[in-house]
Amino acid sequence: MELKRFYGSKIGDKLLLTDREYYHCVKVTRHKSGYSLIVCIGDGKDYYATIDKITNDEVICSVESIVDNNSETRAPLILCQAVCKELDFIVQKSVELGVTDIIPFYSERTNVKKVSQERLENIIVDAAKQCGRAKLPIVHEVTDFKGALSKTASCGNKVFCYENERNQTIESVIANRDEATVVIIGSEGGFSESEVEYAVAQGYKVVTLGRRILRAETAAIVALALTLDGINDIC
Repeated sequence: MELKRFYGSKIGDKLLLTDREYYHCVKVTRHKSGYSLIVCIGDGKDYYATIDKITNDEVICSVESIVDNNSETRAPLILCQAVCKELDFIVQKSVELGVTDIIPFYSERTNVKKVSQERLENIIVDAAKQCGRAKLPIVHEVTDFKGALSKTASCGNKVFCYENERNQTIESVIANRDEATVVIIGSEGGFSESEVEYAVAQGYKVVTLGRRILRAETAAIVALALTLDGINDIC
């Protein structure tokens, strides 16, 4: 049987699954004492473990072996995504592509007004399990456009995707492959000229994703893939 992946914590020499991961392990996948599984605690390693005991609220495991997990990017990769109808899908695919942080924000042309933080966190866990990641990406609370740019001010590579740019590419604006990179994507209506001007004033490089206008969800996937290629971290 394929080993299932879970996210937990380490207390002493034991691994613990609680809350949603406890429920998934015990109630959904029906694990029992003696079963083997993989537990990740956020340190970039896969802990191959065996279940010792299942209580009313904890799965207690012993570590059998520890293996380095190579699915994470070398440096932080941050997606700033304007809230849109396809946000759930974008979050799922960005986790599969290796983002470390997701910052949803409201832009001038955002039409969707409500975001469920809990739903996005659940999507992240499920996507991280599917693609074999050892660290759970962080989804930040939704903010406004200026707040999103403020959160990423220290990033070394600042990529701003804009449908009216025609020449400058993502690869051409990557200054240092070993520094944190942020990619900013708009909503269905794109960005206003004032938002573009503000981003440029904050040090962001405006780039094209090609000659065709892309849907928000397509733009996010294309931009992240091109960024990974630009920082030489796609494989």
